[in-house]
Amino acid sequence: MSKPKVRKVYVKLLALLPIPFLLTGCMSDCKIEGRHVHKYVHADNRGTITNYLDNEQVKISYEYKVPEHRREAYLMYDHANYNWSSDAIEITKEDEEFYKVKGDLFDGRENWNYLFNIMLNRSDYIEYNYIWDDGEDKFSRWTSQYDWRDDHTGIIHVIHFRYFGYRIIKKDGKYVKEKSPVVDDIRDIIDEYPYFDLGCVTYVSKEYKLNPKDLKNLKLSDIDEFKQPNLTTTELHPNTK
Repeated sequence: MSKPKVRKVYVKLLALLPIPFLLTGCMSDCKIEGRHVHKYVHADNRGTITNYLDNEQVKISYEYKVPEHRREAYLMYDHANYNWSSDAIEITKEDEEFYKVKGDLFDGRENWNYLFNIMLNRSDYIEYNYIWDDGEDKFSRWTSQYDWRDDHTGIIHVIHFRYFGYRIIKKDGKYVKEKSPVVDDIRDIIDEYPYFDLGCVTYVSKEYKLNPKDLKNLKLSDIDEFKQPNLTTTELHPNTK
């Protein structure tokens, strides 16, 4: 489903104003009458997103799944910080329903560089399993760093990142949001499922049992069987020329 056709309108302001993401109405500086949505800008270390949001309805709806020991690093991203822009577009009552369902999802085709950087910054890696014995109890631990000590079990996990998006379609006269299958490359779904949130990443893992003596010189490329995204070009459709 493509976005509703809209007409752009403007509000005169001196600059972008940083505001919280959850709002209870339009900005007091906005003098636009009637239904409309404003352009918001989100920036972090992966780039910039521009997104038209219904600021009375939008909620943080992202979901993501990362290994527990890496979760803190992912939470460091400021998922909720959007900057309000004076740029706005007028919408109809039907469009308003679309934006309510869309929520904080952004158009991946218009923000492709951001999505590409998400893939670029996530690489498969190995987790090693170790058993620590203090003489009384034994504890199992997982780490992404190889440890030269002799307490490794030879069990490893290859962690592989995958991605998902959404589409907004009409069913029985109402807009609904549908989640895509998870894929190895966002390009595989972006035309059919063009909308994404800031947490459009999940992961899968595969377990291997190896000789602990072989772990020291083990390379990810020796065992990684997962399909990798095409990171050799930033083009959205590199094979269509």
